[in-house]
Amino acid sequence: MSSKFEFEINPNERGYSVIKDADAMNHNHKSGHVYTSAEVYEIEKKEIFYKDWLCVGRVEEVENVGDYITHRIADEPIIVTKNKAGEIVAMANVCKHRGVEVAFGEGNTKNFTCPYHGWVYDLDGNLKSALHLEKETFEPKKCQLPHLHVDTWAGFIFVTFNKNPKPLLDCLGNVEEIYGPYQFDRMRMAAKFPTELNCNWKLLNENLTDIYHIAVLHLDTFGKHQPLDGYRFETTPQGGYHGRFIGGALVPGGESLFGPIPWLPEELKSGGYSSHIPPNMAFFPRFDNLSCSVNWPIDVDRCMGWTYIMFPEEHFSQPNFKEKVKVYEDFYKAFLDEDTEMILSLQKGLKSQYYGRGPMSPFEAGVAGVIKHNIEDIGTSD
Repeated sequence: MSSKFEFEINPNERGYSVIKDADAMNHNHKSGHVYTSAEVYEIEKKEIFYKDWLCVGRVEEVENVGDYITHRIADEPIIVTKNKAGEIVAMANVCKHRGVEVAFGEGNTKNFTCPYHGWVYDLDGNLKSALHLEKETFEPKKCQLPHLHVDTWAGFIFVTFNKNPKPLLDCLGNVEEIYGPYQFDRMRMAAKFPTELNCNWKLLNENLTDIYHIAVLHLDTFGKHQPLDGYRFETTPQGGYHGRFIGGALVPGGESLFGPIPWLPEELKSGGYSSHIPPNMAFFPRFDNLSCSVNWPIDVDRCMGWTYIMFPEEHFSQPNFKEKVKVYEDFYKAFLDEDTEMILSLQKGLKSQYYGRGPMSPFEAGVAGVIKHNIEDIGTSD
């Protein structure tokens, strides 16, 4: 399918990114079917989630041999673990016997054992034993859990189902240039929590990139400490979005409980970035910490987001560290709750016969970039 999408962004004298053709920004669709169509969702799975690099967590989640985490990515269950050689590996979480998942949640193990018939796999996915099966009747070497490509950037783990992927950094664009001073690999995860919503995964992505609503919906949480006039943003050819702002910390009152990240240059010791790394990673580096949300489709109208909150490793030994982190986590959940009602209303509105295209604000340049990238990836047309 060919795309009819047209898009142009130019910076103006204030440094904003301006959408030239706002009407064309809205998919050239007469309805919101790209958010409600099962057919479109199947295309997205194939053309986006089974081809792109996808962030699945932090390296400290699999710090020790045998540590593992599991994910379900657009109907594909996977395991990410550290093998005996100290390498991070990713595999299909599907037993080669009957397809049952061999690992659940996260933890540490010496082997992965299928709970259905007891087949045992080592940390590289090699089949080690199969109860009551004669070796003459099958070949264990052909029963290895399939591997995925794995790479890391700045302490984040990425995987891809693509058998011939481009290098990870080629897909991430200019992240090294922009975020290098933050040295995310020197930060560690202090909190992690899920959010499940009855909406299309793209709406959660777009909301987390939407600056326009901050001064309205989030006025009572962080909006008053994050003025829109302070934003300068850009989109990238890879589908990324980077919005620099001056503002406070994500805590009540906007005053950091830790102070700036120790190694940050002076010009970054206020505010931060509101960013998007395609296809599904919202990225919020601030002067005192890093938070991000990785959002996964469950179905066409259900999605799951995992939020990670990170601080410099030096902070973990501070008195009352856990109590301070809880303040950040609770505040983050509070403004996510503010978003939830609106996102669910969006999902309902997209099904209405009266839904149509409207003009877009310059503060929706991130939303525009996300939409453009998704549509180009799937080649959607009317």
